[in-house]
Amino acid sequence: MNRKQKMDRSTAVARVSRLVAGELDGEAVLMSVDQGRYYGMDPIGTRIWRLIEAPLAVSDICDQLQNEYKVTPEECERDVLTFLNELAEANLLRVIDDTPA
Repeated sequence: MNRKQKMDRSTAVARVSRLVAGELDGEAVLMSVDQGRYYGMDPIGTRIWRLIEAPLAVSDICDQLQNEYKVTPEECERDVLTFLNELAEANLLRVIDDTPA
């Protein structure tokens, strides 16, 4: 995501393609080829990372997480959007209507 976009429940997102990713002890570890930076994710971040392997709407991510974890819809949406915005700012995520990365 090259420009700042406001995400909401209807926004569809996916991983960017130029990453080296794997899992270590159930947690995602990423390396941005373009930036030469490493990133680590906790188990819930890793679950979201798995979900966005293919394009998925924020609402679908939240629905899935609410089925798996004990979380209110409001808390889930807030936390998911915060996490996705952090990924977007680190250029690890793209909004589907954006230019493919």
